[in-house]
Amino acid sequence: MSVASALSVLSLAVGLFAMPPARATAPEGGPKKVIALISAVGDQLTVVRQRPQVGSNLEPYRRTTITLKGDELNAAVLRGLDRAVGESEPGSERVFIKLNAQEMRGIAASDRERVAIGKLAKALESFPGREKWHRIIAVTPAYVAPERQGMGSKLHGIGIYVQPLEGPRAGESSLLGGDFSSSVDEQTVTPDGKQSRSSTFIAPFFYTRLWVLDPRTLQVIESEGRYDYRKLFDPEWTALDVAKNLPPDQLALELVNFTERSSARAVREALGVVTITDPKPVAP
Repeated sequence: MSVASALSVLSLAVGLFAMPPARATAPEGGPKKVIALISAVGDQLTVVRQRPQVGSNLEPYRRTTITLKGDELNAAVLRGLDRAVGESEPGSERVFIKLNAQEMRGIAASDRERVAIGKLAKALESFPGREKWHRIIAVTPAYVAPERQGMGSKLHGIGIYVQPLEGPRAGESSLLGGDFSSSVDEQTVTPDGKQSRSSTFIAPFFYTRLWVLDPRTLQVIESEGRYDYRKLFDPEWTALDVAKNLPPDQLALELVNFTERSSARAVREALGVVTITDPKPVAP
């Protein structure tokens, strides 16, 4: 089964993990801050697979877009935001919002970040009770054109990158006759978190941008890109195609859990440096 086929069953495999996060309330008699948490990552994920170079004009990756039947990705992002904000602001009340996935259909990958934050701002203009909120935290897809740290090029949003091709080992000669002074093996981890190294791997990725908005003016206070990945390889795997070593349910669970953790890390880092002062405009 291909990675795309495996992830097409994600809705069934992790349906139990798509429950909305519980709303937290302030302690009795204490101050209450209302923080709006928004996910605009949508219901589509991308599977990008490296392929052999058989011609200089061919795209080096095969790309597949999968539309999920459920709302697992937005739910995972909101759970991560909720967890981190709950730790930072334990007396707060959180409002959970998601951008309708239909709003992002047909939008080019390189435009999804700009379009998503624009649609969110427009929708929030007439949102009831917004002026009473303390802070708005939103997550949108982000796009990275060049290859980055051993990952493929033109990655965006949430998805899976598969590198199934072995690279040259230490001391092997290249096609041009040169010797490689070191192995091209990447730092990887096994599904249970043990360290490993391999030039082949399967990697969930979380390429997003986190926005902190002023609720009253909807101007941007802070904006930070988040480019997380988790390169998985287990020396005990036996299938020649690295992507065939993870059963569909395990792969789906890896992706959802990774998305939740990355979302939480993003907001923890942002809240560590953000204070609510006069908003600073950020160019579109």
